[in-house]
Amino acid sequence: MRNPSKLLIAPSMMALVLAVAHNSARAQDSDNSADAPTADMPAADAEADTAASEGDAAPGAKRNQAVEVAEPERAEEDTRVFGGPAQANHKYQTGLSIMPGSGYRLIVRYKEGQYCGDSSGLPTKPLCANYVPFFLDFQLAFGVAARADAILDLRFGLQSDPAVPGSHQFAVAPGLRFWLDQDVSLKFYTTLQFVYDHTDFSNSPGIRNADVGMRNANGLMYDPIRNVGFFVQFGETLGFMRWFRIDLDIGVGAQLRFP
Repeated sequence: MRNPSKLLIAPSMMALVLAVAHNSARAQDSDNSADAPTADMPAADAEADTAASEGDAAPGAKRNQAVEVAEPERAEEDTRVFGGPAQANHKYQTGLSIMPGSGYRLIVRYKEGQYCGDSSGLPTKPLCANYVPFFLDFQLAFGVAARADAILDLRFGLQSDPAVPGSHQFAVAPGLRFWLDQDVSLKFYTTLQFVYDHTDFSNSPGIRNADVGMRNANGLMYDPIRNVGFFVQFGETLGFMRWFRIDLDIGVGAQLRFP
């Protein structure tokens, strides 16, 4: 016959093992439920991420708005009709200039007896030397290229011409001006021009009213802004028909340009 105590101990041990296993399973389920996110948590996290992204993007958006406001102001300043920063060249600009000046003249007569303004009063002297009457030059210019302007000079003598007292010089000189320094506001230039001089010399028999020649002018221009320039110029003019003459003149002037 079996021992009754052994029969009682075996069922008791089995009940204890089942109870411990059941408690361990419940504890593991509780830990897993604590670590897993709830249904409400993804929505909250999404709202937090959205708020954070909006907060990060706000400064950039403000900067973009500031740039969009500033850019039209700069464009308006660059395209205004008058003023603005000085340009490197005068391409496609129309310029109007005025320049007063005077100079020195040498004349070689083709015929004896011609009076050419020599203070000695000797008509047989072949060479005459006198001053270039005080003049006022007006110039129309147009920038045909970055380094070249088409120009037209009009010269009006404000003093009586010493070659023929009582007459006043009038000359037209079309040509081209070439810029030696293209990319700066202070730049040198040189010109090549044809000259037609029509000074009334009717009071002096044997002297033509019309004369033709060539002219070169070298100068330095400074542009403080895109529409205004100031310049100093030294020029040489050669005449051939009336007599052979050399005019050396100097002047200081100003120019307005549009647009």
